[in-house]
Amino acid sequence: MTTPQKPRILRPSDEAIIDTDRRRLIQTGAVGLAGLAGASALGMGLPLSQAWAAGNDVPPVPERLKKWRSEGQTVELMGKKIWYHDQGPKTDDAVFIVHGYPGSSWDFQGVVDRIGPNTRTVVMDMRGFGLSEKPLDGDYETNFTLMRQADLYEMLAKRLGLKSVLLMAHDMGQTVGLELMARFTEGRTPFRVRHAILLDGSTLIDMIEPTPFQKAALAAPSTAAEEDMAWEDIFNIFPESYAKESRARDDFEELVTCQAHQIYYNNGSRIIGGIVHYLKERQENFNRWSRTLFTFDSAPMTLVWGEQDPVAVIAMADRIKRERPVTDLYKYPDMGHWPSVEYPERIGDHVIARLGSV
Repeated sequence: MTTPQKPRILRPSDEAIIDTDRRRLIQTGAVGLAGLAGASALGMGLPLSQAWAAGNDVPPVPERLKKWRSEGQTVELMGKKIWYHDQGPKTDDAVFIVHGYPGSSWDFQGVVDRIGPNTRTVVMDMRGFGLSEKPLDGDYETNFTLMRQADLYEMLAKRLGLKSVLLMAHDMGQTVGLELMARFTEGRTPFRVRHAILLDGSTLIDMIEPTPFQKAALAAPSTAAEEDMAWEDIFNIFPESYAKESRARDDFEELVTCQAHQIYYNNGSRIIGGIVHYLKERQENFNRWSRTLFTFDSAPMTLVWGEQDPVAVIAMADRIKRERPVTDLYKYPDMGHWPSVEYPERIGDHVIARLGSV
């Protein structure tokens, strides 16, 4: 088992996470967002695919991703097209899934398969992610805030007639999920949250261990980049945050290729760096979201966490458990930052076991 790196402790009001790294990157003339993403993975000895390592050739979309894309549909919300996947009987009760950064709905395709066709499961691509619209005009504040993403989930739930949800949220989506949970306790959502399952996420921004990719992105403007990132740099955003057991899988490259294609689609690589500014928004709303995380008492809450996660370190899960002792916590030594991709059956079973909760 890999021992998680001790988190670098930061104060919620402290801008050091942003300003220190920005100054360092600017002063040293760092190679930029794409270069740091690639250098990070290559520094760990993670090989690029032999099929496209030379040049900027983009590999074909894997069949499993094509299938997932073909099963979804789009709806216009707040003036932009939003893609979502809606499986199962059209009841007013559903598993409602919020993906993370820089992932997409596809990260949960295996979980959706595991839950099966007899349970309604809804997973949406947030604005700027996956197959949803990726506006190049404006900036983070006008397009991609966590509050705006929560608004979109509310709107989709209302449109689909959802009245009760088992809410599952991962990574950045954990914070969006917590905002929905906070609104539910305030009587502001069209649905009730009957159970919350939270996967690896760094809502506790005072304990964050930012990646080189995040550091570089925070040092740059939140507007769209002028050029696309190279394919291999998009691909290399992901491998280091997987568990070593996952990186040894025969289909690992295909899994990451699917994730990278979801970014690459429709100019996504030009905006993905700017969306990292959600870390600032986490700081600004730290009290609201950490309070929800520690005191939510309107429904049961379960944590599922990978002990090899280098970003949302396991100490975060332990802290939540200490602050909210009634939380169910499941820690896995063979899991990294992407539980739903690394072990979809395991995550799906957690959902199935809680479908009867009220």
